[in-house]
Amino acid sequence: MNIERISPATIRSYFSKLVKMSFFDLGKQQDSVEATYLTDMLTEFARTERLYKIQDSGGTKIQTIVEMLIETQSIKDESAESEREVRKYVGDFSLFMSGIFRDYVNRGSYLRYYMDEGMKSYFVVSRIDLEMGKGDPIMFSRLSREFEFYSGALDYMRRVYFAQVNTTDPLSQFTYQISNLEH
Repeated sequence: MNIERISPATIRSYFSKLVKMSFFDLGKQQDSVEATYLTDMLTEFARTERLYKIQDSGGTKIQTIVEMLIETQSIKDESAESEREVRKYVGDFSLFMSGIFRDYVNRGSYLRYYMDEGMKSYFVVSRIDLEMGKGDPIMFSRLSREFEFYSGALDYMRRVYFAQVNTTDPLSQFTYQISNLEH
């Protein structure tokens, strides 16, 4: 089954259910703005081209946080909105990778780095939202402060609710999970 053929509404419904079940199991409010945000992020990143959406000047997709942060340095002189978008993406990418692909991140000894950069990025987003008077600075502040919980909740969700697939490639496991939604 091609993941592109599954409707975003089906994918979103699937993730919403899993996030709510995981939050319930972990004693966190299931209908929080953070639960909705995680659901939206998972739905967005279910499509690989959206997971690796930042490109360098040569058009190559950037796949590491270090490269993403270098990219943020080049836009610091641009608008606050540009910095916000890149920092939001770095926060989302860090949360996604440290949660859904925790074993992969651990193998590379990057977990602490991903956690730190995710917290920092969401903090920057919350500050920019507050300064601009729009967005949701409270939610991003909470995502920053409780980053380890949300990352752990995604890891818990993967371990408890995702089917086990016999492959060492974490993206294949994730794609397999999504591709079986309509079966």
